[in-house]
Amino acid sequence: MWNPSKKTRTIASKILFVIFSLTSVFHIFALLQIVPYKYLWGGRLGSVQEMYLMEIISLIANGFFVYCSYLYLRYLNLGLVPFWIRIVFGFISGIFFLNTIGNLVAVTNLETLLATPITAILSVISFTLVPKYENKTS
Repeated sequence: MWNPSKKTRTIASKILFVIFSLTSVFHIFALLQIVPYKYLWGGRLGSVQEMYLMEIISLIANGFFVYCSYLYLRYLNLGLVPFWIRIVFGFISGIFFLNTIGNLVAVTNLETLLATPITAILSVISFTLVPKYENKTS
């Protein structure tokens, strides 16, 4: 079975930490209406109120993803990645896989062209953290 090395997992968790952090900043810009809501959520938002609700949910989710990426790296450095956090990254991978499909059918080209590759990459990188980690010290 495929078992990424500690170095691969370290790089993957650091990449996720950075991307989720930057995505959180993007969602803050959206909440501040620096990014117009018509470009968000596939162009399907009907009002500023809808945007606030969806962006707050997104910001909370991204904060959770940032925290999980940090925890994964911490556990990895201790030589033991618990089962529950691998399940979380399997869930995150699935969310971003579905999000990639949603981005492909977005109303706005910006969402399709910009968000699709990002969510596809997030899905693949998150999946890298799912297999059981075996600390091979010998």
